[in-house]
Amino acid sequence: MIWRSSIGTLWLLLTPAVVAAQAADGGRGALRPYVHVLLAYAVVWILILFWVWWIARKLSRLNNGH
Repeated sequence: MIWRSSIGTLWLLLTPAVVAAQAADGGRGALRPYVHVLLAYAVVWILILFWVWWIARKLSRLNNGH
């Protein structure tokens, strides 16, 4: 459940970047100066999603009595 919603959230976050890249100059190099910023955001979002997944796993273990 969490995995499916995480993938959906990641897809929604990446869609504006793809649209913006295609809109300017046919998508050739429009976001090139900002690649490091986009990669940093992607890494941070992946870490946040991993953290949420980890907390959910721990909570499910607590609820199951393990």
